Amino acid sequence: MSQTSPHWKTLSSKQELDHVIQESRYKPVLILKHDPASSESNRVKNELETNWTITPDQVDVYTLDYNLKSLSREVAEIAGIDDEVPQIVLFADGVTMYDEAKDLISFKKIKLALKIVNRTFKWLETRA
Repeated sequence: MSQTSPHWKTLSSKQELDHVIQESRYKPVLILKHDPASSESNRVKNELETNWTITPDQVDVYTLDYNLKSLSREVAEIAGIDDEVPQIVLFADGVTMYDEAKDLISFKKIKLALKIVNRTFKWLETRA
């Protein structure tokens, strides 16, 4: 697969978050909670961008500026996780399928989680 880059969309309101989670019923959604002032957060984002090989038709990717604290807490609450930064949350079918924070975030694990999610949905589609 050729090298690509995440097509980041910006998440900036509760209404957008609600819409994104609803859309995850049709296509997985990955949210990166990112603090531009944090060297660790910038390192994680750069690592994802450098290694990214997932196409836009496989997952929608969003960034959420951690300075939008109430929205960041809302994502954590909906996902049932602690509010941290940097942090990734993968939603599919309206629920949290995978999350990771800080130095545990890796493209390899995101790709594996997405592969499992996609296989699960294909399995469910064959039984509908």
